[in-house]
Amino acid sequence: MSLVSSSIRDRLRAETRPEHDRLENGLRLTDPDLTLERYREVMARFFAFWSGWEPRMAAVLTDEALLAPRRRLHLLRADLLALGIAPETLPACEPPPIHSRSEAFGSLYVMEGSTLGGRVILKRLGALGLSPDTGGCAYFAGYGAETGAMWTRFLERLEAEADNGNAPAIIRGARATFARLGDWMLG
Repeated sequence: MSLVSSSIRDRLRAETRPEHDRLENGLRLTDPDLTLERYREVMARFFAFWSGWEPRMAAVLTDEALLAPRRRLHLLRADLLALGIAPETLPACEPPPIHSRSEAFGSLYVMEGSTLGGRVILKRLGALGLSPDTGGCAYFAGYGAETGAMWTRFLERLEAEADNGNAPAIIRGARATFARLGDWMLG
């Protein structure tokens, strides 16, 4: 791992910390008083965000080998159906302003990082009677046992992108994504 590439994770963590904390604290998905109704609202908002975000990433990155295993809109659709919500009735959120491959990598950093937090949230959802087996929380199950390996493989690609001098654009994409996601989810 090069010095440049190892610093991109540190820089992303540091430079997006306020946006990350705002979102995590605002969603309150690990709160003991999380209700099924509140969870349903959050999931509907996540679906709407991904409805705009996932196609945008495909258009900007044009790297199906990277994106295909990371698509999660179908998981959200299944969760909504299990929760009694018709996904086709929900609006799509305008995606964040991502214009370059490097910005897209920053955006993907945000969404891939959420798979790690999803493992923590998944434990809390058991109290609501939800599990990957019963439905309603496939999104937070992420890649299951492969979550750690998927994250590591993504970081390798992210680091290679940063090694090409693209760190400022990566950070810009991550911040734009956190901002749009936070405004959408908490607004």
